[in-house]
Amino acid sequence: MLRAGTFIGLVLLFPCPWYLIAVGGLLPLPVIVLYGAAGGIILAFSLVHLVVYAGVFHLIARWVDARVRAGRVRAEVAGALVAVTLLALGVAPIYGSGENLAAGDKLAHNAYEVYRAAWREVTGGYTIIPP
Repeated sequence: MLRAGTFIGLVLLFPCPWYLIAVGGLLPLPVIVLYGAAGGIILAFSLVHLVVYAGVFHLIARWVDARVRAGRVRAEVAGALVAVTLLALGVAPIYGSGENLAAGDKLAHNAYEVYRAAWREVTGGYTIIPP
């Protein structure tokens, strides 16, 4: 259960660097894949990100689970640490996309805002989530 929770949490909340020609943003993996729905070269780049990041997240989840199974960390403590870390990632204003990320202006959104903006952009403004 800890392995699955860690993997799913990382997939949903970890700010992944999204590379096209330059860094296109720090976004959660589902948002990168959602932007890939535009097709073409963006789809190809997004699928590469999906494969690479999913593999990395799987290895991290296995590593966390191995530490718990080896008895080095209690399962409750590891679960709580993973949950708190993922919650902190989700509410931190560390996500964003666009050119010139080094300026810092674009990295000012939490995970909810990024998911909502990506959904609106892909669906043409239709939303099931209230603003």
